[in-house]
Amino acid sequence: MSTPTRPAPTDATAPATRPADEPRVLVVAARPDARGLAAAQVRADRLGGVAAHSQDADLDRKLRSASRVIVLDPGAVRARLTRDQAFTAPADPAARRDLLSRLAPFQDRVRWETRPAA
Repeated sequence: MSTPTRPAPTDATAPATRPADEPRVLVVAARPDARGLAAAQVRADRLGGVAAHSQDADLDRKLRSASRVIVLDPGAVRARLTRDQAFTAPADPAARRDLLSRLAPFQDRVRWETRPAA
């Protein structure tokens, strides 16, 4: 009498991974124009992330997929006095308020930067 053999398992499940096209770091400029986007791109290039500005049409999708969000929001005086291109685009109060409301559901992942790191 022979013992039955078990077939080898064929359906191995791989662990779920994050798709490569989703950014880990999203840099958002509070200033909602091309100048703000250019400043955010400078900072995003340093961090290996993706840049956007506060009125980006895809901002909600980008916020959902990012694990960390950095908001660039220099004051007007700082923007005039700094040499760091990431902090040269100040936002007006209305743009800042609008961005605050859009970021509210993601506040656990958001960090605001108002000046270059020392």
